[in-house]
Amino acid sequence: MLRKILISFVVVLAFGAIGAYFFFAQMLYSKSIPSQVCKEVNVVLVDSLQNRFVTKTEVLDIMGGYMGESIGKNIGEIDLNTIEKLLNSRSAIKESQASITRDGQLRIDITQRKPVLRIQSPNGGFYVDESQYIFPLVPTFTSYVPIVSGNIPFTLNDGHRGKAQEDDTNWLGRMMELGNYMSRDPFWSAQIEQIYVDENGEIILSPRIGNHKIIFGELTDIENKFNKLYTFYKHIVPAEGWDKYSAVNLKYKDQIICSTNNKKNKK
Repeated sequence: MLRKILISFVVVLAFGAIGAYFFFAQMLYSKSIPSQVCKEVNVVLVDSLQNRFVTKTEVLDIMGGYMGESIGKNIGEIDLNTIEKLLNSRSAIKESQASITRDGQLRIDITQRKPVLRIQSPNGGFYVDESQYIFPLVPTFTSYVPIVSGNIPFTLNDGHRGKAQEDDTNWLGRMMELGNYMSRDPFWSAQIEQIYVDENGEIILSPRIGNHKIIFGELTDIENKFNKLYTFYKHIVPAEGWDKYSAVNLKYKDQIICSTNNKKNKK
């Protein structure tokens, strides 16, 4: 019994010593941080393979224009929260995280916005990301996502940033369901180039390959309509060729209505 008590006591002392070591080590490290200087600024673009809306040089220029040169500055004078707010104010940046490493490096991790659609309005072009955040096109990089044009039921002012205004019926939310469906499928994201909204609010798709138009209709029953369109590409096009049909109508349930190309037939 006494032996068990002694073993338990030794174990408690050991864990206590380890805890005390880490506690005092952290205190010493925290006290030493303000006296260190920043030796390096490392900007990491987390998703640079997918998007290139911002560059490392641009991030450094934004920071330098506000807080001057970081390298050589006392680490205690670097406000990480202010850096994050400053960078997050750029519309193409979804999130930034600033931190100081043990070796005196200022590390900036940047996550860019991922466009799903591009809206072409009378006041210019805009991207819409997966959270329905709208921001202007960036002149240095083009994201090849479907372009939405035509009778868009809300107005985007020049330089608009943020959610859509006056979108009472959540039209953009339903349009995003269409955009997200296509972006998740490599075939449709490569094939569908444009989305046109006609005067009745119905959707017409334009493919990258082929001269036909795709009459999609209302923003409903999305998966079933694309299944029918896939049937058209898999079975009808190989048998009849790309040029026979001018339109493929997916509006009606369990039907594919193909309109022939009259110009071709007159030749």
